Amino acid sequence: LLKAAFQMFVKNLRVIDTISIVTYGGNVGIHLQPTGGSEKEKIIKSIEELSASGDTPGEAAIMTAYALARSTFKEKGSNRVILATDGDFNVGLTSEKALEDLITKERQGGIYLTCLGVGMGNFKDSKLATLAKKGNGNYSYLDDINEAEKVLVKELTQTFFAVADDVFINLKF
Repeated sequence: LLKAAFQMFVKNLRVIDTISIVTYGGNVGIHLQPTGGSEKEKIIKSIEELSASGDTPGEAAIMTAYALARSTFKEKGSNRVILATDGDFNVGLTSEKALEDLITKERQGGIYLTCLGVGMGNFKDSKLATLAKKGNGNYSYLDDINEAEKVLVKELTQTFFAVADDVFINLKF
């Protein structure tokens, strides 16, 4: 499901877009170095090579993803980490508070976090929703290809671009 979802996402990339892939099954690695949207076939091939395995060192993967996002940061661009997981980080930093603090710090640098929930059984829905909120991003659960298309293709322009940061409204009646 994730492979198909991200392939649909890639087909809608623009030439000015940059994408990287960080994996964290057993260990953390950069599967795809920052690659331009003009290299769609290379990105899709990289997605096809992915496979699930091992434990989930979520903290290290998130830190690596943010480091890549900082290295390709575009002023006035949509700088975002997309985390696709069941939310069960079982190696390294695992407390919600510590992860929230990490993501809040990165959000202040202009890099937002969108979480895509997948899986069943040990799925941690509330953790992912909280992380996305702390990262000024969105959270969606992908349970089939139609939902994946809705989230990563149809809603892309509506959900990936921040209109305002840290907006507060005071109402007085």
